[in-house]
Amino acid sequence: MPIDIAKLTGAETPEAREAEAGSFADAFVAAGVAKSKDTFDALKAALADKDKKKANSRAGVLAGLRALLTKAGAAAEPFVMPLLFSVIEAAADKAKPVSIEADKLCKEICNMISANGVSFILPDILAEGENKWQSNLVRCEMFSMLAEKHPAQIQLGLTTIIPVVAGLMWDVKPQVKDAATKAMNDVCKTMDNRDVVGFVPSIVHCIGHPETVGETVHKLAGVVFVSEVYASALAVMAPLLKRGFDDKTVSIIRNTARIVENMAKLVDDPYEVEPFIPTLLPALNRAKEEVSDPECRDVCDAAYQQLDKTSKQDVVWKRVEVKIVLDTLKGLAGGADETVCAYAASVANSMLSLKNIVANDWSASLGPLLSAVMPGDKAQATISKLLEECSKLVKVEEAKEEVDDAEQLCDCKFSLAYGNKVLLNQTVLKLKRGYRYGLCGKNDSGKTTLMRAIADQQVDGFPPPTELRTMFVETDVQGEVAPDDPNDERLLTELSVLDFVANHAGLKKYGVTEEMAKEKLLAVGFYETDAVLPDGTMPPASLQKLVGRLSGGWRMKVALTRAMLMKADILLLDEPTNHLDPGNVKWVIDYLTSLSHVTSIIVSHDIKVLDQVCTHVLQIDNLKLKQYKGNLTEVAEKYVPELMSYFKLKATKFTMRFPQPGMLEGVSSKGKHIMKMTNISFTYPTAAKAQLTGVTVRISLSTRAACIGANGAGKSTMIKLLTGELVPDKGSGEVWKHPNCRVAYVAQHAFHHIEHHLEKTANEYIRWRYEYGSDKEGLEKDTAKLTPEEEAKIKAPILIEYKTDDGAIKVQKCIFKRFTEGRRTASKGKEYEYEVAWQGDFSTWVPKSKLELNGFKKLLKHVDDKIAALATQLVRPLTQKFVESHLNDVGLAAEFATHTRMGALSGGQKVKVVLAGAMWNTPHVVILDEPTNYLDRDSLGAMAEAINCYDGGVVIISHNAQFVDQVCPEVWHLENHTLNLKGSYDWLESANKEAVKAKAAEESYIDGLGNEVAIQKKKKKASKAELKKIKKAIADKRKAGIECWTDEELEEAGFLIEGAD
Repeated sequence: MPIDIAKLTGAETPEAREAEAGSFADAFVAAGVAKSKDTFDALKAALADKDKKKANSRAGVLAGLRALLTKAGAAAEPFVMPLLFSVIEAAADKAKPVSIEADKLCKEICNMISANGVSFILPDILAEGENKWQSNLVRCEMFSMLAEKHPAQIQLGLTTIIPVVAGLMWDVKPQVKDAATKAMNDVCKTMDNRDVVGFVPSIVHCIGHPETVGETVHKLAGVVFVSEVYASALAVMAPLLKRGFDDKTVSIIRNTARIVENMAKLVDDPYEVEPFIPTLLPALNRAKEEVSDPECRDVCDAAYQQLDKTSKQDVVWKRVEVKIVLDTLKGLAGGADETVCAYAASVANSMLSLKNIVANDWSASLGPLLSAVMPGDKAQATISKLLEECSKLVKVEEAKEEVDDAEQLCDCKFSLAYGNKVLLNQTVLKLKRGYRYGLCGKNDSGKTTLMRAIADQQVDGFPPPTELRTMFVETDVQGEVAPDDPNDERLLTELSVLDFVANHAGLKKYGVTEEMAKEKLLAVGFYETDAVLPDGTMPPASLQKLVGRLSGGWRMKVALTRAMLMKADILLLDEPTNHLDPGNVKWVIDYLTSLSHVTSIIVSHDIKVLDQVCTHVLQIDNLKLKQYKGNLTEVAEKYVPELMSYFKLKATKFTMRFPQPGMLEGVSSKGKHIMKMTNISFTYPTAAKAQLTGVTVRISLSTRAACIGANGAGKSTMIKLLTGELVPDKGSGEVWKHPNCRVAYVAQHAFHHIEHHLEKTANEYIRWRYEYGSDKEGLEKDTAKLTPEEEAKIKAPILIEYKTDDGAIKVQKCIFKRFTEGRRTASKGKEYEYEVAWQGDFSTWVPKSKLELNGFKKLLKHVDDKIAALATQLVRPLTQKFVESHLNDVGLAAEFATHTRMGALSGGQKVKVVLAGAMWNTPHVVILDEPTNYLDRDSLGAMAEAINCYDGGVVIISHNAQFVDQVCPEVWHLENHTLNLKGSYDWLESANKEAVKAKAAEESYIDGLGNEVAIQKKKKKASKAELKKIKKAIADKRKAGIECWTDEELEEAGFLIEGAD
């Protein structure tokens, strides 16, 4: 039976209305809220009656609903909340009592509504209605109150709330505009993304002041996004992003796209980004097609691809329509009141959206609602069954874990960032004892960073060292040692092998002694001393040898020895077979597979190694770690076909280009030699036997040579002889380079250059390196160092002949001051002349042969190198834009070349910086020592293509047979201390002819006692013309009163001619 509302609707004063409202609420509760549907229908009809004479009636209804909500609480919500739209509209009622009561009721609803009921009333608050300013003011105030009272539920609705409130911020009524601005700040602050929340005031300010969009976008572009991104964060950013894409400024569009890309990477569930796809994808598509700047278009394209990929990734938590929840509840509730069921379904759906499936929370939220329409025990049973059914609808079935007896070492969930880049986001890492995991992912995906973070205890939830010992096995030694003696400042590379292992801080705390270190090092093949072996050779590696002098294979053995001594539970190996010959690769494989109680995580670009070693594969994909059982090939065939794309050496849309060197003076053919080394031998100090014997090589612009050999065979030594870093044995053959030839040498451990400049970007580093024309990082060559005898010789007076201003010939002894770096070709012949500044402040041009005769040969090479380097400066200006283009040519995008410090770059990116630095001078010859280290297959394929298109000579030292076979038809095989040449017939024939020609031109030989003996050549008489010229020159000097020379002085000045016909 309906309750009589006549007294309630007939009250004319506020006091009477308040009294009747209380009585009405009491009667309603006594009758049972759920049994009073007819009463609510009467209230709804009275509220809808807009007759001016019925103002008291409407005011009474609003007062009664407020009293009822206060009295009955949650039980009244299913009946009061559906009337909210009419209540908000009543706030604009012209009758003052009605608008006052409506305002009070709206505030009471905000205070009394249960948290998960907010989603039910949001559509009514968002609805525009008649758009009267009083109603809009109430809507804004309700948003602010609900944001404070129920932030989680408001955050859930930001996607729909923000566009409406943003529109109200432009209302013509100051009251509404101010309330909307406050509401916008309040609702945006419910968003809990740590990366964005600090920018909320600026973002809100941009809505009312579009002129500040650019500055805000630039600020946000510098944010390191690390928190997982939900729809709420994107909703807060959406107005700013839209205006950023509408801007005409390229830098603003670029930064807006970069923000979208960075945030999209951190979206775990495609449902979170779904509402923004219709706006952002078309904006990015338009930008990548229409923006004039190609680099900006590339950034927009990358953002487009990332957003599109995110929108199509696997669902993490399924979304359920409220109708499905309602139908399920009706089926379980057995004819319960539909109004209550509809409201309860909305509450349940809100909890599902918040991923809350905790039984106690469901009982607390739904119990008061359902208990009003059914017995308490039945209500609880219905709630339990509803939760069970709904959980099945939203949960995504997880992959079944492998069941075995292996001990689980860790199970942690974490995120990981490096510099300004997020690498992993809310991912899970599970490791078991004795398993060997191959860690795979694209270059720059964070493989090395993850292992280093594990080793440095920077992974959340990873067991501490007291429970789990981890060792990061790396062969590149950087930084300084911290020995017991604080005054010892030696670098790690300057320590002996034994000191390096025994003084390792991580081993000392586990009680490892020097004797234990020595025993283990000897067991893996190190010799105790550098004493000559019985066969006359030097030991390949000893305990006394400096770590910095070890080859890559022996460095890996040192690193693994430290891990053995530490008795590590987990080995973290980054490219363990880099620099290794096949024999040492097998040794590493055998060692790792023998460790049945040690877990390994291995990063390698070698498919065979991963296939032979790994029991499982860890893949980094889309900021997640995914684990599969099996070796690399098995996993690729069964689960992840694209896995093999990380390892295939093929050309992709990723390209790399080397700068073309141009031709050399006097070199008309690409086959003509521009560098050569003839019959060279080299012996290290203290070694009894030569490291290299009788080595002959030739390099032309067309050379594509691979230098191969076992670790320690002398490959790097031979290259250092060729480039002048080392001096060959006295008495051995000749090393020659064309004076104008520029050479780029990328050494095996080349990072040491850039490690001192990590605070610079790659662009800044190259501009610093070449700011004075020549290369500041140029290697200090032993062949350029003057001996004491040479220094004394160039300081001695030199007899110089030159013409004065009046044309007279003058001869005098002068003392060298410096070279002016001027060089020209003599008027007759092909010999160079160099401008020399003498003490006394005058300069003359002197032939190269005369300067070499007086000990200036090494200084002349330095002048030639500097002139060759300066030749590139006119065509390659050292500007930010040009350097950026150069870095892009070697595969480093502008984002990392110009906008990221080198300290935040990955190993693969640093290799590209080193390569770009070496290639800036447009070299004629490129020598690459293990260039494939740290580069993924896309980069290797691009490098191979760049080498094929390059017009200069290329020499490569590498153990990567696939890469070498693709680019090098010629092979230099070092074995048994000498060089065997293999490859194209034409090249070998040319080399042999040169060797015969060089043999005939030898000027000395080594006799049986080891002495160098000069070959005496027969002196031929000068021709008549030459004798006439000599006599005239002597006569002129005597006539001028110049003292006649001795035979030695005449010969030094070039007046006695030997071998003339």
